[in-house]
Amino acid sequence: MPRPTRSDGSKFVSKVAKADDERRLIMATCEKGSVEDVGSMRNIKAGLDSLKKAHPNFVDIAAKEVFKIRSAEIVADPMPTRAWTRAARARIEAMKRRPEIRIGLPRVLNMYVHAPFFNGYFQSLGLKGENLVYSDYTSGEMYREGATRGAIDPCFPAKIGIAHVHNLLYVRHAKKKLDYIFFPMWDTVHTSLTHLQGSYACPTVTVTADTAKAAFTKETDVFKEQGITYLNPMLNFDNPALLAHQMFQVWQAVLGLSEEENERAVQVGLRDLAAYERDISRRAREVLDQLEREDRVGIVLLARPYHHDPGLNHEILDEFQKLGYPVFSQSTLPNDEDLLERLFGDEVRGGVIPDARAITDVWKNSYSASTNHKVWAAKFTARHPNLVALELSSFKCGHDAPIYTVIESIIEKSGTPYFSFKDVDENKPTGSIKIRVETIHYFLTRYTEELRRKKQQTTTEIDTELAAYERQLRADLLYERELADLAARQAEAGLSLAGKMLPLATLSEAERTAERVTA
Repeated sequence: MPRPTRSDGSKFVSKVAKADDERRLIMATCEKGSVEDVGSMRNIKAGLDSLKKAHPNFVDIAAKEVFKIRSAEIVADPMPTRAWTRAARARIEAMKRRPEIRIGLPRVLNMYVHAPFFNGYFQSLGLKGENLVYSDYTSGEMYREGATRGAIDPCFPAKIGIAHVHNLLYVRHAKKKLDYIFFPMWDTVHTSLTHLQGSYACPTVTVTADTAKAAFTKETDVFKEQGITYLNPMLNFDNPALLAHQMFQVWQAVLGLSEEENERAVQVGLRDLAAYERDISRRAREVLDQLEREDRVGIVLLARPYHHDPGLNHEILDEFQKLGYPVFSQSTLPNDEDLLERLFGDEVRGGVIPDARAITDVWKNSYSASTNHKVWAAKFTARHPNLVALELSSFKCGHDAPIYTVIESIIEKSGTPYFSFKDVDENKPTGSIKIRVETIHYFLTRYTEELRRKKQQTTTEIDTELAAYERQLRADLLYERELADLAARQAEAGLSLAGKMLPLATLSEAERTAERVTA
């Protein structure tokens, strides 16, 4: 193997002595590390980029798109022209500060659902998009640096909440001062599903913001020392009126809000959230339709929204994407009415479920929002022949444990392949993950071949039936034409089918048949 070269053509000096008759063997878990020269590495990267474009990974797409700062409609009140009272003067000062206020938001938990709402809400009130500062994506380095203040030992998605607040304090704030850290406590989450008992967030997720606050204030108030105000209100996303009240209570004094502009800002945030979800769903539908046309298979990640975080899913889905599988998640599945009719229509008409977005037939304790969506996504996957299921669950997830068998039963009863990565935590066993991915890839290759074989067999059977039906139609049409020709000749001869009949000896076989039928 040739010596590695730099981009300028000069040779690297190997730190490992090698005789002239020896060859260097590279064993690397990353494709880019399997070569020694920059040009080969770039070729590998170009190939990977091409694969990603051809086979979208909506877990990765959603993890990026959900935090994207988009322009929002400005609905703030005009600046008051009179300041006769102390309250009016205070409000004017607060409104003037809006463009300069910098807010830090931890990139964790249900922020992977509701970030578009917060972005739209704050920008519609006059805050600048660049002043909405999210913490970095989860990484092993971030966790090691920020987990030393751990107050409890829950699931990994909750434990990293403290690390993300640490990142905001000691990385983001260190670069440019933050005024506030906003880490809401979700009580309920919005949902498109119906006939549920509730749409509650996981209790551990709910209190994580309070746990993080305790970790940084137990011995000394780090927020106060850094000149930052920590805000962690309770929010209910299933009730827009209550949500507006909750946001008003926490931001009224800070931003100088009126109730009317706060309500308008909430509506802008909800519209931006809906627009983001529609866009992801539209793009996912395009890919799903392509899978159907090409008889290929896509993978549906059955996991919670915050498992979109590459630091939580350990980039397992990227490995499948590199092998040519588009990846969806329970949060990004398309939900167009025509598609739902195709998958669930028979059950709705049969009275099994009240509508396509219900899970009453398989799960009665439907109070946990992410659990509900996971069950529904399993039903969706089981009914679509071009999708297979990959369940991912974090270690110590109390809400996932009761539905393990439910999910597996839903998937396997339809004959759909089911795979799982359970008890995932902060440790990333890269070698084990790669072995499992390759094993799953082998089975999916066989499944795809069987899918195509069955479709070809079905197509052949349909073609045979159509050919037989076409022959019958042609025979019937020929017979009708012969009858019409006979009737025309009889009319020209002044004869009537209902009157005197020509001697059978003068008629052709078809004419005699027609004469007998007419008589």
